[in-house]
Amino acid sequence: MRTSSLLFSCLIWVVSCCSGQAPDRAAYTFSFQLTLPVQARFATADNIGNLYLIVTSNAVEKYAPDGRLLTRYSNNRLGQATWLDVANPQKVLVWYADFRTVVVLDRNLTALGELNLISAGYPEVRTVAASADGNLWLYDEVAFQLKKITPEGNVLFQSQALNMLQADRITITAICDDGTQVPASDPALGILLFDVYGQYQRSLPWPGISTFVLEQNRLEYLTDTALHIEDLQGFATREIPLPEPAKSPDARVWAAPNRLFVQRGAATEIEVWRKE
Repeated sequence: MRTSSLLFSCLIWVVSCCSGQAPDRAAYTFSFQLTLPVQARFATADNIGNLYLIVTSNAVEKYAPDGRLLTRYSNNRLGQATWLDVANPQKVLVWYADFRTVVVLDRNLTALGELNLISAGYPEVRTVAASADGNLWLYDEVAFQLKKITPEGNVLFQSQALNMLQADRITITAICDDGTQVPASDPALGILLFDVYGQYQRSLPWPGISTFVLEQNRLEYLTDTALHIEDLQGFATREIPLPEPAKSPDARVWAAPNRLFVQRGAATEIEVWRKE
């Protein structure tokens, strides 16, 4: 555990004890939920338990929490679908990195619209994210700015030029917005925190995080052996050891709110984490 995290955790423990609220010391573990007989290139879940996969045929498939296939979307004119943002199940984002294009789908995975970022004036973007108010976040590597844009590509808010604050080149690989804060990850530098207007607040020296989940003020990310959960308010740290299937050399693993997806062979296993 990091020294700063340890000191802050001790302070939180003291405050909790004085207020009569003991800190959560319960152990957490993964338990098997179900297996989907499909091979995934990417998988995630929304906040009501629906499951979403990008399968090897390049289709996006949506499943009910019990594993029933609900609907699917396919688009082969934009290259490979590489990533999904389902923070808002009513507006699912599909990212086609090769063509720098984001497609917005409704809850039935019917296309609502698409935006080519190159045509919109953002030629160097590695990832996008849904904002809590229905717009989009991106990091513009030409202007060195985090930007919130409309679905049509118009800028609403933007950060200061981050190359004036940071000597090293910034490479943003993931962004999340929970309506109160906007963390972004640079695997070399750590987590950069912005407010909902795109203004840079501070950095957290947690390198090596390329993707993460933001859930109830918790930042969750995977390593080879565990799911790490960082409390962004108290900086308390929790680690949940990965289940054995996720440690297999041939496994691909993705974290989602309260879930873990493990793809091996021709099937994708879903695990949930809970108190023991």
